[in-house]
Amino acid sequence: MAGLGKKLMWMAVGTATSRAVRGATRNALHNRAGRPKLPQAVRYRSGMATALSWVIGASALMAIADVLKEQSKDAAEAR
Repeated sequence: MAGLGKKLMWMAVGTATSRAVRGATRNALHNRAGRPKLPQAVRYRSGMATALSWVIGASALMAIADVLKEQSKDAAEAR
C-alpha cells in the first residue's frame, strides 16, 4: 500500500508541475487580452544547413548502433 501512496504523490507532483509550466508558457506567449505576443507567424526554416544537421545526427546514431551491435556480438562470442 505504501507503493501506491508514493505513486499517487508523484502523480500529484507531476500534474501540478505540468499545470504550472503550461500556465507560465501561456502567460509568456500571450498578452492580457489573450492575443499572441508574436507579431508574425514563426517560419519553419528548411535549408541546406538543416538537412546537413539531420544527416550528421542520423549518421552519428547509426554509428553508435553499429558499435553497440558489435559489442553485443563480441560479448556473446566470449561466453
